[in-house]
Amino acid sequence: MSSPRTLPTFTPPSGWPRLGRGAGFACGLLILATAVAGCGGSNVAGKATVSGKVLIGGKPPLTGSTITFIGPDGKENANSVDADGSYIIQDAPVGECKVVVKGGTGPTVSVGGTDMPGMPKSSGVKVPPKYEKPGALSFNVQKGKNTKDFDLTP
Repeated sequence: MSSPRTLPTFTPPSGWPRLGRGAGFACGLLILATAVAGCGGSNVAGKATVSGKVLIGGKPPLTGSTITFIGPDGKENANSVDADGSYIIQDAPVGECKVVVKGGTGPTVSVGGTDMPGMPKSSGVKVPPKYEKPGALSFNVQKGKNTKDFDLTP
């Protein structure tokens, strides 16, 4: 019969702090807690995501437009509106929110009134000024995923 094999042990060099089993266990718990906390999505308690489209008379707003959700506590979160009018707000405030849509300027494609060759044409519709102030639009954001389309009147 052979004798059981022993595993080699690590001996830290002099000057290294010596940690007992308790400290190693605590470090392991800290690493585990950090990993678990980082694995959550945006839908943890009190968090919400809102996605949808912003259209003006059925057409998307000018390039560079933004949408902002202002929560009941005054905290706000904003994002840009894509060329097709779609938007996503991560970590949106939960509750009855005021919604503000601010218009972009569209790309500058002309010099002295002359279109520059090869440059994209400006697309989208100008956002009416009434939607650029809180109060014209609202949405009750629930925890989790929400979908809300806004079709604004020109």
